[in-house]
Amino acid sequence: MKTIRFAALAVILAGFSVIAAAQVPREGYLRTPDGVQLFYKIAGSGPETLVVVHGGPGNSLESVFPDFERLAKGRTVIYYDQRGAGRSELVKDGKKLGYQQHVADLEAVRQYFKIEKMNLIGNSWGGLLASLYAVEHPDRIERLILDSSASPTAAFMGDMEDEIRRRMEKIYKPEEIKRSYSLRNPDMWLKAKDPIAICREFYYGVLRVYTYTQTLEGNFKGDVCAGGPESVSRQAITRAYAWNSLGNFDLMPKLGVVKAPVLVIHGIADVIPLQSSKAWASGYPNGRLLVIQRAGHMSQIEAPDVFFPAIDTFLRGEFPNEAARP
Repeated sequence: MKTIRFAALAVILAGFSVIAAAQVPREGYLRTPDGVQLFYKIAGSGPETLVVVHGGPGNSLESVFPDFERLAKGRTVIYYDQRGAGRSELVKDGKKLGYQQHVADLEAVRQYFKIEKMNLIGNSWGGLLASLYAVEHPDRIERLILDSSASPTAAFMGDMEDEIRRRMEKIYKPEEIKRSYSLRNPDMWLKAKDPIAICREFYYGVLRVYTYTQTLEGNFKGDVCAGGPESVSRQAITRAYAWNSLGNFDLMPKLGVVKAPVLVIHGIADVIPLQSSKAWASGYPNGRLLVIQRAGHMSQIEAPDVFFPAIDTFLRGEFPNEAARP
């Protein structure tokens, strides 16, 4: 029993930061090494700290903040808007919007809050970004959660695109599909008189096929179009710069350097292939896969009574009973 208690205490202390001790504002800005201002928001309180890496690229923390509310029960949760998005500084130089800069920004967040080792949760694209960070800074990871994570290889991303098209062909008319794909053009967002309307039209069509029910009838609180018109107008181009910087990527050979526990959460109806999440879990030496039934890409909304207890268990120092090696 003493060993278990000391292990649990180690988990708590590893995630401790100066937030609880110092008067750090609940909202504010931090500056990256290359001078970009990042907006952050803190929820909850407690000695354990969890850093959230939102999806996108190009979205803001508001895309997940309201639906992740339960994460802040008994712990301190740090959110931040990734560069070029939300309330962070808009970046128009494409050379400063690659994945390398996003990785450096996450390290800047860690240093700003003086966290020795981070508990991280990455949602969608944020899961890939958190993993890119982890392979570069494996000694800075305490525990890692990949929530409906983008894939570890470009090939799996292609499989996801195929699945999206198959689902859209079942739901939408050909002209609606054509319109949806045209909305991926960054110029349309940049030149739009009302980019928020373009954003909502785009995501309404896409997110529907991401769900278990193939509808948007769930209790969605997050706003993927938050951040103001100028920020939203640049979402598509910010997204393109980040993905293009990855090229024909394959992160699998690098995962072995990360020895920290990794929980991979996958909704059974996600457009991201199950094989992709199995690859994440098997590629990390201490990875486990939790498959959630009756959920798609947004398990925090579609299956909250499974999603949040699983994360609580994991952050206490144990894998959920249902999580297993692929």
